[in-house]
Amino acid sequence: MTIMKGSSAAAGADLLRVRNLTVTFAGRRSATWRRPGAVVAVNDLDLDLTSGETLGLVGESGSGKSTTARAILRLLRPSGGTIEAAGFAVGAFGRRVPLEYRRAVQAVFQDPLGSLDPTKVIGDILAEPLAVHFGLRGTERDRRVATLLDQVGLAGHHLRRYPYELSGGQRQRVSIARALAVEPKLIILDEPVSALDVSVQSQVVNLLEDVQERTGVAYLFVAHDLAVVRHACDRIAVMYRSRIVEEGPADRICEAPAHPYTEALLAAVPDPDPARQRIQRTRRREMRATAPVGAVPAAGCPFASRCPHRMPVCTESFPDWSPVTGGGRVACHLHSGSPTTPEET
Repeated sequence: MTIMKGSSAAAGADLLRVRNLTVTFAGRRSATWRRPGAVVAVNDLDLDLTSGETLGLVGESGSGKSTTARAILRLLRPSGGTIEAAGFAVGAFGRRVPLEYRRAVQAVFQDPLGSLDPTKVIGDILAEPLAVHFGLRGTERDRRVATLLDQVGLAGHHLRRYPYELSGGQRQRVSIARALAVEPKLIILDEPVSALDVSVQSQVVNLLEDVQERTGVAYLFVAHDLAVVRHACDRIAVMYRSRIVEEGPADRICEAPAHPYTEALLAAVPDPDPARQRIQRTRRREMRATAPVGAVPAAGCPFASRCPHRMPVCTESFPDWSPVTGGGRVACHLHSGSPTTPEET
């Protein structure tokens, strides 16, 4: 059955349900043999994703978005919270992750050259998961490999090539084909197009949409570029320094952002309007001048030190979620009924 983009509301129960996820890394020993305090990479995070839907998880470097993806993939063990994905309670896994989970939840990473075996030709790379998960051999396996290659828009002669002989866009298509080989329910896309040229980015995003329409697979699209995410996603969750600060429909987030940090991310997206360009340049200078330093504050909003609308309450407590006109919610004291007098700077 074809599931069109945007039809996820009718797709049924959550395919991915994350509640109160926390990931903490212990500090490394320094030259003085003192161990710095623990680093909270993800703090009390909630996510929901339904079949056939694409959720964008966006934020700048160090926000915790890739750590969240790795926790869902069970490439690291969370410090707290629960993850339920494709019918599996991920927290119940021991050291060995069930093969059935690896089949249900796949990943496509930023650097395809680093995630594809350089000693194997493309045909063997695509054949391996078919043999491991389905026991396919011989002609049946070869036919399936050829079908996978065709689905991602590559010609048959690529089967005999090594990853280093392909372009970046072609390698990413192979990574997508390898993920699709096991018929997953969810694919984690961790910065899948950020290393590609703009024209190639568009091709890969369009390919992902075509695949979703054919198969109904869900995507968690991790990225830092809101322009790409808007085109690719149904909903967006904005993450800053370990916490989600806003989430909602992609168009609403990009046209009427509610959180000051979301506004700052949008200011980094090029705009052809000269007047808007001037506003964006001013906003970017403000952000650079107040770049965060040190650990995430233990109390208050993590964006408070950089926020042009900062109020005293912003450094005292993390805001509750408030609904946003147009859909979604925001964690910001500007929308929570708190006093709205800006703090003097």
